[in-house]
Amino acid sequence: MFRLKSISRRRKGFTLIELLVVIAIIAILIGLLLPAVQKVREAAARTQCINNLKQLGLGFHGYHDQNGSLPSNIRPSTTSTVRVRWLTFILPQIEQDNLYRNINQTVNWSDPLNTPFTGSRLKVIECPSAPNGQILDGAPPPEAWTPIVANGDYSGFYGVDPQLVTLGLVPANSGRVDNGAISKSVKLNFGSFTDGLSNTLQLTESAGRPSQYRNGKIVLTANGNNRVNGGGWARPASELNLLKGASADGLTIPGPNAINVTNGEALGTYTAPNGHPVYGVDGTGQIYGFHTGGVNALIGDGSVRFLRQTIDIRALAALVTRNGGEVNIE
Repeated sequence: MFRLKSISRRRKGFTLIELLVVIAIIAILIGLLLPAVQKVREAAARTQCINNLKQLGLGFHGYHDQNGSLPSNIRPSTTSTVRVRWLTFILPQIEQDNLYRNINQTVNWSDPLNTPFTGSRLKVIECPSAPNGQILDGAPPPEAWTPIVANGDYSGFYGVDPQLVTLGLVPANSGRVDNGAISKSVKLNFGSFTDGLSNTLQLTESAGRPSQYRNGKIVLTANGNNRVNGGGWARPASELNLLKGASADGLTIPGPNAINVTNGEALGTYTAPNGHPVYGVDGTGQIYGFHTGGVNALIGDGSVRFLRQTIDIRALAALVTRNGGEVNIE
């Protein structure tokens, strides 16, 4: 007779060393994958930022077609005592007609009659790469500063700081306080852009305000005692006022570096009714975005360009001016 021999089978499993090797390989793969995912997300955010600016550009041109002029940060009537920002005027052109109808232009943007509406977030004015959502702006003195109105990341210039001429950084024909694409005193039209619409910056990024950022890091969280002046999408002081630039570390203003070194100068001293000793009641923001290497910018003809943070401030000043007569701006 044959005897059946039982064959014992050993169940194989991972040893501790094998398990550690697998974990290490997975960790390496994740490490390789994350930068790629982040690049894809940033590319998508940058594309959305471009689309936002293009939509705002259509709003500017649509308003001009209807009114024969561009929206400006001016007082809308002889009976009004408040200044209204350009964005309020183009709300109907960017599919926000109901919001426009609810804003009372005879009282300030920070008035309790308006804050239920100016406190509403507008995605078209927010860059997805910027820290949005919980960032809010408040009213200047004599009102107590509290975060009550929603922020925006896009602003324009009134002009170029003449101090840059004194420093030898820009030519005299560029350094004027009233040669930008945004005005607070007159209604501009396309004929005002004698340098050409395609050679003039309409809007660019100034994100993160009223908190202060320098070279990618937050250095001051906005509070009632100190902050960058501006940020609210309905607030005229959210304009960049004058192109000033800064030192490479963002600590000294003005200076030769104009993009992504700081999003603005902290107020320090700001009292009613005269405001800041240098800026008055205007904004203290500067060009600043959260894209790698530069910012997006809306040009007067409705196109959008990427401005590299290495751009020479002389070339940038030529782009800011609408009637400087400069040649070879880039």
